[in-house]
Amino acid sequence: MRATLSARPEARFALVAGIVGGIASAAISVQGIFSSANSTAAIGFLFVPFIAAAAMAATGIWGLALGCVWHALRGTQQYFRAVLLLAWVLAIGGPAAVGWEVWRGLALERAVAEAGAMSAAELERAFEDSPWREDRFFLGAIAQNKAANEALLDRIARLPDPALYEPMGSLWNVNGENRKGLALMRLLCYNPNVGAATLEHLASGPHADKVLHDVLRNPKTPLPQLARHFDSTDYLVEWALALNPNVPSAVLERLSRSQNRYTRMNLTWNAATQSAILQRLATDPDEILARNAQQALDRRARKGG
Repeated sequence: MRATLSARPEARFALVAGIVGGIASAAISVQGIFSSANSTAAIGFLFVPFIAAAAMAATGIWGLALGCVWHALRGTQQYFRAVLLLAWVLAIGGPAAVGWEVWRGLALERAVAEAGAMSAAELERAFEDSPWREDRFFLGAIAQNKAANEALLDRIARLPDPALYEPMGSLWNVNGENRKGLALMRLLCYNPNVGAATLEHLASGPHADKVLHDVLRNPKTPLPQLARHFDSTDYLVEWALALNPNVPSAVLERLSRSQNRYTRMNLTWNAATQSAILQRLATDPDEILARNAQQALDRRARKGG
């Protein structure tokens, strides 16, 4: 009677490799969750078992292939030629693929670190000539560098790749100070050298919904662009407008009566918020909001004194 797979000598290789792979992937996933500053990072714990299971399956198959090669070399098992050839491909290809990814990850880490310390002229050359110039993590390092000038930031903003609007996450240390994993196009909005034309472009493009909050909170965003959203009740729009010092008083008054506590909270950090609004917010039923509003009034009183 033909032996079952679990009874074959290669099964031990598969079992050990699967267990090691599952544990390693779970550990790496958990480490990535703890290192993230994103408020929703904890949701990642729900996916850890599935990631570990997938890794166990993949490394288990590799272990099975390694076992076939091992026993074939020792002459303790006979295999069909096609099976042995496939085993060799998997046994060698797996470590080769891992080695390539490790080399690439470490090289990208170095490139990102270098980009974060470049001068304006060096950033211009890197954007043109670097082998990483199309990598979003490398571009993210440029976007976070305060030496990047307005023209360079605008060129990055006009890149058409939709992936540049998606959150950035990696097991490698390639996010720089971007611990929340903000998308590249969102990072542009926080560079002090970003221009009004760039912000206007981002807010008017096909992926505007992914960067609108970041654009609307920036004081450089043109008033006509802000005005398009003065009546919006979308919470992200409200949060952004409540932080922008160029929003008219009438709009700030409307926002101060929003049902969203974070919209009202953001007004306490806006230098343009009228004192009358802060005085009313200082009596808000939300204790934290009331305390923040009173602290804002106290700060103004000290400056006035």
